[in-house]
Amino acid sequence: MSSILKPLLLQSFRTGGLYLLIIALSLAISATTALKFSNDQVKQAVSLQAAEMLAADLVLSDQEPIAQQWTAQAQQDGLQQSKVTLFSSMARTDQNFVMVNVKAIDHKFPLRGDLKIDPVQQTLRRGEVWLSPRARDLLKVKLNDLVFIADGQFKFTGLIQHDSNQELGFSGFSPTVMINQQDVAKTNAIQTGSRIEYRLLMAGNPEQTKTFSQQFKHLQQPNSDNESSENQATLRLRDATQNNARLMKPIENLDTFLQLANILTILLCGIAIALTSQRYVQQNQDHIALIRCLGASKWQILRAYIGLLSIVSLISIGTGTLIGIGLGYGLLQLMLQLMPQLNIGFSAMHLIAGPLPIAIFTSVVVLFGFILPSVWELLNTPPIRVIRQEIRSKRSLSLTFLAGISSLIIFSLILSENIPLSGMMLAAILLLSLLLYGIVWSLLKFLKTLRNRLSAYVRLPHQTALQITALALGISLITVLSVLRVDLLERWQQQLPEGTPNQFVYGLPPFEMPQLKQQLKQNEWKSTPLYPNIRGRLIAKNDQPFTADQIKQNNALRRELNLTQAQSFPEDNQIITGITRFNQVNQVSVESKLAQELGIKIGDQLTFQLPEGPLSARVVNLRTVEWESFSPNFFFIFSPSTMDENAGSYLGSFYVPLQDKTKLIAVIQQFSNTVFIDVSLILDEVKRLVGVLVQIITILAVLVGVSGVLVLIACLNLLMDERRREVALLRSFGISKRKLKNMLMFEVGLIGLLSGVVACLFAEVISAIASYKMNIAIQWHIEIWLILPVLMMLICAMIGRYRLSYLCDIPPLQSLRELNQSS
Repeated sequence: MSSILKPLLLQSFRTGGLYLLIIALSLAISATTALKFSNDQVKQAVSLQAAEMLAADLVLSDQEPIAQQWTAQAQQDGLQQSKVTLFSSMARTDQNFVMVNVKAIDHKFPLRGDLKIDPVQQTLRRGEVWLSPRARDLLKVKLNDLVFIADGQFKFTGLIQHDSNQELGFSGFSPTVMINQQDVAKTNAIQTGSRIEYRLLMAGNPEQTKTFSQQFKHLQQPNSDNESSENQATLRLRDATQNNARLMKPIENLDTFLQLANILTILLCGIAIALTSQRYVQQNQDHIALIRCLGASKWQILRAYIGLLSIVSLISIGTGTLIGIGLGYGLLQLMLQLMPQLNIGFSAMHLIAGPLPIAIFTSVVVLFGFILPSVWELLNTPPIRVIRQEIRSKRSLSLTFLAGISSLIIFSLILSENIPLSGMMLAAILLLSLLLYGIVWSLLKFLKTLRNRLSAYVRLPHQTALQITALALGISLITVLSVLRVDLLERWQQQLPEGTPNQFVYGLPPFEMPQLKQQLKQNEWKSTPLYPNIRGRLIAKNDQPFTADQIKQNNALRRELNLTQAQSFPEDNQIITGITRFNQVNQVSVESKLAQELGIKIGDQLTFQLPEGPLSARVVNLRTVEWESFSPNFFFIFSPSTMDENAGSYLGSFYVPLQDKTKLIAVIQQFSNTVFIDVSLILDEVKRLVGVLVQIITILAVLVGVSGVLVLIACLNLLMDERRREVALLRSFGISKRKLKNMLMFEVGLIGLLSGVVACLFAEVISAIASYKMNIAIQWHIEIWLILPVLMMLICAMIGRYRLSYLCDIPPLQSLRELNQSS
């Protein structure tokens, strides 16, 4: 084998056929490694970030003190624990008073994240209180002043500079005060009917938290005793991702984007490998025929090629590993520069032991899937080819293409963590490739039959159609990431536009609603409508109570909901079925996902339990709700006059510029019975996170773009080899260099134009599938239809003129001699 391998290796490197193959395979390994590594690191980092905002990995909450069995279970599972009690109360001094959120903590709080107090203190002792800046400003106190919380007297000993435990809702509103857990009783603030939340915070490694979660689900079974069932209904276990939907939703989109980038990069590298293998076969058929004439058997040649591919694989693995580690480290450093608070680190061993083996396995299999069929074709090269050239059959081209694509699909699915996305994407790409190849081939064949001037540029329709399809696929895959990047940015900007509400108002008494509207208008603070808010439970559908299993499986049935009524719906809600406006009382609009979970349809009669008694309303439409937006949202919106607005309170949101913070303090003091929730910290976290995501997806788009360039180079190399002999012959017949250059430029430009049109079709279909999976509105990208075909025509024409036209400058005799020597 060594006697064949050495000349085969020298011949392969001399013709240059292996260089692009090594580059494509190295890029496939490095890109897959870096993408998977960054994907894992981003998800881990954001999970930790979300846990810091929860102050724990798991939180068990209830309206009653947490049962002893759960603390015992957490201890048994090896979890750290901390107890927190949350309730609202009145804080006052001799001159000022304000409604505050009281957070009673123990010395272990927080289990995740930071709690920074000024002056620095380690523990909150009994009889002391820590105040948030807003609480201090409203109470107008200084350190060591006395503050009364309900009936309890406390000494102000610390200012809360930073509390990573930021949540949106009743338990997260500001102003906030912290007291020692053992001082709750002395406030006498907890009375019958008080709204209070008891929490058990837990932290541990993923296996410990998973064990506790499984035990909780197993032990929480429906109980036949009504009272026990009611108590169970208030018990809730949350993890970090469930508690920070606004923070995690962009990450879900990024995860899908990472998966898509990974798939597209492998596809692009696979296409480059496939095209390069075609060129390699064409370059080496004569050489193999000569070796066959000298007596070498098929199996000797096969073993030599396996050795050759092994050398190529080792070179590519070494190169790809180094580049992949460098790219992974670069992405990690980017995240740390943009979000220094993220708790992540770089480990080369983790990279080597994690995604790299999968990347190597997949990339090597893709290589062998594309090359081995071509090698098998080389093995069947007849010795007579030494004296007679033969055109490669369509059948061999098709078999090689199908073998490569099949291996690519199988191992892309194995690599992917998102099987539905990968399956849909690969199926769409394969079907589109076959369909568009057939259309382009038919068009070119028709042009060739016309026998006009244009027909002269169509030589082998099946081969040109394959090149156009491959080039179009490469261009479209780059375009997909570009348009998805823009669509994602638009999506995030729509969620976080300039002036996004950073203050929530909750519990506003009806008689104070006109005054607050006047204040918002006077201060020119942009606001959403103020919605009446009445608490109630959904108890029946069509006069049939919900089953115990339904109640257990859906949290909306286990708790009181915020109900409202309005003539119109929030701006970001979209009606997907039913009437668009209410036309009578006792009508209700339902959030579409909840309706699907509970089997609610248009025309159903829903029954709610309100403080003043039961209320029935008929479903008239279903609508989508943007829960990630910083605006009031509701599962159920009733038609006007269905409920008594004075039976509850009002809620809404508004935006306060940074320079108006002092004005906000005055407004809060004026409405002392109303809760004002400051979400600016959460908003800042989301904005910071989105900024990182923008940088990451830009880098990924560039990475995929490099893969696309490989496809373009591979296509042009094939064209160059096919035209070399033809140009030499035409020059020997006396055709001018100028005419040949124009002919080559026109031909490659035509291929570019057709590729651009086909690429637009590819891009629209693939981006629509990806948008659907990322819950982004599917859009028609007119700009790519206007730009891409013309741009590809110009690029290919220019490259064709300056990359291929050098053949026209070679003396015909020299070119023919080189061709004969290579043959």
